[in-house]
Amino acid sequence: MRLTAFSDVSLRVLMLLSALEPGQKLSTQKISEGVDTPYNHVAKAAAFLVNMGYLDSTRGRAGGVMLSDAGRSATVGTVLRATEGDIPMIECEDENGHCPLDKFCRLRNVLAKAREAFYASVDSVVISELTAGARPVGPVFVELGFAPPENALPAR
Repeated sequence: MRLTAFSDVSLRVLMLLSALEPGQKLSTQKISEGVDTPYNHVAKAAAFLVNMGYLDSTRGRAGGVMLSDAGRSATVGTVLRATEGDIPMIECEDENGHCPLDKFCRLRNVLAKAREAFYASVDSVVISELTAGARPVGPVFVELGFAPPENALPAR
């Protein structure tokens, strides 16, 4: 199972915002710089996360996005279910899929159990736990007033 780039960017956005003080806003441009991802990808993920209720947004010159209460308590599993959707792992799971082994193949059941196990493991991980105690590093965070830890590697 491989996560889509959209899921990856969405998780990065949530993790970055969860590392900030509650209520602190960032522009999508600053987030793009902070997660080293193209602005268009971050803007699309941020809009989706606002629609899902994980982010609150404010328009205008002093606008930006910040983690909502729902975003602060969201689990990796709930976010991935929202971003990944119900994408079939293999062709035979697709309604238009075809497999000559369909009548006697047990692979579909094995993969379904694997998917359930994956989601069960990430359902217990709250996104804000992934960044608890973390100090963001990189140019965007220095600009925001974060000082990198003494033993931090240089930002790329």
